[in-house]
Amino acid sequence: MEKRKRVVEKVTPAEKENFLHGLLPYLSTGKFVNVATCSCERMPNVAPKLIAKVHSNIIYLVDYVMGKTFSNLSENPRISVSFIDDRTLTGYQLNGTVDILEKGEEFKKLSDEFQDIKTKFTVERILFNLRTGEKASPLEFSLPEKFAILKVKVIEIVEISSSGGIKSKLAL
Repeated sequence: MEKRKRVVEKVTPAEKENFLHGLLPYLSTGKFVNVATCSCERMPNVAPKLIAKVHSNIIYLVDYVMGKTFSNLSENPRISVSFIDDRTLTGYQLNGTVDILEKGEEFKKLSDEFQDIKTKFTVERILFNLRTGEKASPLEFSLPEKFAILKVKVIEIVEISSSGGIKSKLAL
């Protein structure tokens, strides 16, 4: 089996400021992405997380379960976020590190913004159901009493084409 060559390019400081700009349509607030973490015992975990906000090279995710992802990140702050562009079948992997926010001013501000995301998500869901005539099950979309915001600093974007090509951009 032939090993594919991985193309790696470093970004300039100016590009780093807008590192995630080209991916913003896929990283909209209120969307879910798959998040992979690993414990110090090397046990992997993948779980869906909600995007709360994206800014520069930072993605804010809501961890409303606070289960294995939370415990893994408490031990090992490395993370991989993954999603796919359904139109082009191009996959993306965003690798980086995490700060867990559980209190403080930044946490409070993001929690308030999440309320707006929930409202928008609910309205979009109702409109979709009206347009399609589908009857969706009632959606319980509220934050539990205890939750965390995962502040993901993206340092690498890996693009995986439908033909298997791999291109990586690093912003260290």
